[in-house]
Amino acid sequence: MTDLDARPLHHLDAIDAFKLAVQQSGKGLPDIAKGMGWSHSLARRVFSAEKFFPSYPDLPKFCAVVGNLTIIHWLLSKATFYGIDEARQDLDCNALLRRVNDIFAEVGDVAEEARKSVADNRLETMELRRLIQELSDVLQRGMALVGDLREMERAHA
Repeated sequence: MTDLDARPLHHLDAIDAFKLAVQQSGKGLPDIAKGMGWSHSLARRVFSAEKFFPSYPDLPKFCAVVGNLTIIHWLLSKATFYGIDEARQDLDCNALLRRVNDIFAEVGDVAEEARKSVADNRLETMELRRLIQELSDVLQRGMALVGDLREMERAHA
């Protein structure tokens, strides 16, 4: 799976896209809030489940602070697919279990890559890159599943 595949991203809502950007940053919420120059109360609102987000002028700085362009890719993906009906299948119980199993298989790949990487008690740049890619695969598959489940939730509401 490619890094930040546009297909799963456009299924995410804004809350999940920001969570993904934060997860991929590897930084804690206090560090991100400090980097953004947010007060404690503003950070609490932004990082809550409430629909309260950084303003558009703050997005470039947010991307720099979290060290990724996930929010930009998400916006582009949402704009690209806006209003386009897709042939999408709801998940049945078997499909859900298969996708969860796939995510756990990806987690196993992360564990195997980590085991190989630390075998010599050092972490080389290429090992770090492979670990980051494996972890990105886990996050992407997980967030794609979250997106599909949210779509189903909206359809059932």
